Amino acid sequence: MRILCVIPVRGGSKGIPRKNLRPIAGKPLVAWTIEQALAAKEELAGEHELRVVVSTDDAELADIAREYGAEVPFIRPAHLAEDTRSEERRVGKECRSRWSP
Repeated sequence: MRILCVIPVRGGSKGIPRKNLRPIAGKPLVAWTIEQALAAKEELAGEHELRVVVSTDDAELADIAREYGAEVPFIRPAHLAEDTRSEERRVGKECRSRWSP
């Protein structure tokens, strides 16, 4: 089975500005999520193919995501990174537009 793990990561945050870049125990917050997804990938190896993809509107977050081993195949357009959009719609739209046959 092929599994696509999409981690949506916005650059903007109203509550805690740039929270996904903030260090928690020595690593950016987003790194912890990526590492857990990659650990699942290792656990499923042999049984399933798992891709870990970060969807972000922020170039700095994209660089950090790549540094921690996630794929970042594109930078999400700003209009899809607003806090009024649901994650499911945001991710679904990008996946359909980027990976549909």
